[in-house]
Order: sequence, then structure tokens, then C-alpha cells
Amino acid sequence: MQIPQKQSARGPLFKKLAIISAVIIFLIIAWNRINVISHETQVPCNEVIIAQVEKGDLVREVRSSGTLVPIAAIFLSATSNGQVKEIRLEASDTVEVGSIIMVLKNPELTQAVDEAKLEVEVLQSAHHSLQQRWQQAVLKQRIVVADFSARYEMTKLRRAANQRLLNTGAVSNIDYNESILLEQQLGFQHKLEIELLNSLPKMKQAELVAAQAKINQATRLLLLQEKLADDLYVKATTKGILQEVTLQVGEPFKVGTVLARIAEQDNLKAVLRVQESQVKDVKKGQTVVISAGGKIASGIVKRINPAVKKGVVIVDVYFTGDVLIGARPDLRIDGVIALEQLKNVLKLKRPVYSQEYSSGSLFVLNETQTSAQRTQIEFGRTSVDVIEILSPLKEGDFVIVSSTNKYDKLNKLTLR
Repeated sequence: MQIPQKQSARGPLFKKLAIISAVIIFLIIAWNRINVISHETQVPCNEVIIAQVEKGDLVREVRSSGTLVPIAAIFLSATSNGQVKEIRLEASDTVEVGSIIMVLKNPELTQAVDEAKLEVEVLQSAHHSLQQRWQQAVLKQRIVVADFSARYEMTKLRRAANQRLLNTGAVSNIDYNESILLEQQLGFQHKLEIELLNSLPKMKQAELVAAQAKINQATRLLLLQEKLADDLYVKATTKGILQEVTLQVGEPFKVGTVLARIAEQDNLKAVLRVQESQVKDVKKGQTVVISAGGKIASGIVKRINPAVKKGVVIVDVYFTGDVLIGARPDLRIDGVIALEQLKNVLKLKRPVYSQEYSSGSLFVLNETQTSAQRTQIEFGRTSVDVIEILSPLKEGDFVIVSSTNKYDKLNKLTLR
């Protein structure tokens, strides 16, 4: 006979205990959640930053950092081949016009200068000798003209005498005609010699001009060689800061090699690196305040680079007045660009993590400023440290604008 086994009572009991435990745990969690949400935490006033909502004009600004750079760098290049003999100034040194930066050497150039000088001296001597020869030629021709003039006058007298004697029969017709022909011949020759004398100055001038042209050509060559020789002393052509010396002592170079670079100290611009998210409202012509080391100067946006590199856009700013005191190339500066001026808007000191045209929750103080209630705020346009309030705040409200991350789970704070 088979005896039936009694069913164990432990199974249903365990199920009941499990259900009861789950309910208790759920109630504890819910109670803790409700308690956290409704609990008011006391916060010292000196641990938070409180700002008041105001109504008025809001100047939208963008702040960025940057450096001063020269508007146009001056490059000093080699005008001949050679080798660096001496370097007298280094990068970052201040230079004046005519300051010697380095000394070069080129023996062939020195010899070329000596040869050019000798050529000029030879041509000048030849020019002087040509002048003397022409003076002698003119004198000789004057003598010839004087001789023919005298002979011509003699033949005129003889012909006149023969004409008188012809009537008396003392002179034959042949002698008289011969005296006429001689007078005509000498008269013609005398006229030619005078024309030759008159043409000598033009001929003299033509030869002297040609000789002088050769002198001028040789002189220009000499000046060029002397300039090339003088360029072996590399000198600053403007006042500024020596940015770079490209060669070392003993290093050879060729024509056109860049030897040094100078930045004009009084001809600088500010290059600002504006965040890509903030540059959309930056436009040419907007005013900029540039500051460094407690000194400030005013400027204007001149150029906005169309390209974005590493999340920033390069904005060139030119000074509108005096250059920043103490300005020098590569000086780190801060710039504040004035975008626009908003009239009669609600504004608040910009809370941490607030963004333009976004929403966020802030703790708004009550009238007695003893507690603060979390409120959803709609933000408008922003400036460097001020933001426009769209809703639901009103003028005169006090708001906690410092970070409240540790109170994220609370809706209400008690201030003490």
C-alpha cells in the first residue's frame, strides 16, 4: 500500500517573503526619492554667486586671445654670392635704420670694384684728352680761316688794281681775268673754311657726348659694384625688431637668399583666434578693444579668415589710434569685439554653462531672499559675461548664477 507524501509548506512561504521584501525595497527607494526631491538643503550665501535681473542696453561682445604680428615683414636678401663673415645682431634685437646685422665677404666683388674704378679713370682721361684735341683743331681751323681771309682780301685788292690799270693798257686782259678767277677761287675756299670752322663745335660736341656716355656707363657699373660691395654689410632698412637671422657664420649663400627678417615695431596688427561658434556674428568694421599688461588700445576688424583651423577662425584687427603701449611682435594680447548693442532688454550676469538661445534651470530667489526655487529659464543672445533673458524672469529678480551641480537633485534651496 502506497502512503501519500505531504506537500512541503516552505515553497509558498518563500514566495510570500520574496514579494514582501520587494515591496519594502520599492517603498524605501520611492520614499528616499520623494524625500530627496522635496528636501530643502541649507546653503550659505557666501558659497554661491547671486546676480540680479536688470533691464537696459546690452552690448554683445566676443572675447578672444591672440598675438601682435607685423602687417608687413621686411625681408633682407643677398644681392650677390658670398659667405657669412660675421653676425652682429641676433633675433629679438631692436634695430634702427642702418643698424648692421651681419657682415658678408666676396673677394671677387672687391676686385670688380677696383676694375670698375680703373675703367672710369681711363675713360675720364680719354675724355679730357679728346677735349684738348678739339680745342687744338678749332684753333688750327681759325688760323686757316684767317690765312684764307687775308689771301682773299689781297686778291680783291689786286683785282681792283688790275681793273684800274687795264684802262691805261699797263695790264693785259689775261692778267686781269686771272686776278678775277683767283679772287673767286679764294673767296670760295674762304667760305668753305668758315663753314668748316662753324661745324667744328657740333662735331666736337658729338664726340664728347659719345665719350661722356661711355664714362656714364662705366660710372653706373662702378656704382652698382660699389652698392653690391656695400651690401656686404647687411643693414636694417627700417626701425623694428629683428625676427630672424637665417644663416650662420661661414655659411655660403647665393643671390636672392633671404638673410634676415625685420618686423616694424610701429606697424603691427592684432591677430585674434575666435572660436568657430562665436565668429558667426563678427563682421568687418566692428570695433575692438585690445589689451595687454594693463594697457588698452582701440582697433577695428579688418579681415576675417574664411577657413576654420582647429575650431578657431583668425580675425585681423588694425589699430585705429595709437599702437598699444609696449607693443612688439608676438606679444600675447586679449581682444573684445563689440558685435551689436541691444536696446532695453532683460539681462543677467551670464550663468555658468549657459549658451545662446538655449534653456536651463536656475535657482531663483524669493522676495525675502531666504530660499531659492529651481526654475526653467529661456536664454537669448549672449555677450562675454552677460546674457539676455527671454522668460520667465522679470526685472529685479535675484538668481544664483554660480555652479549648482551638487544640488542637481534638489528643486529648492534654503539660504542662510
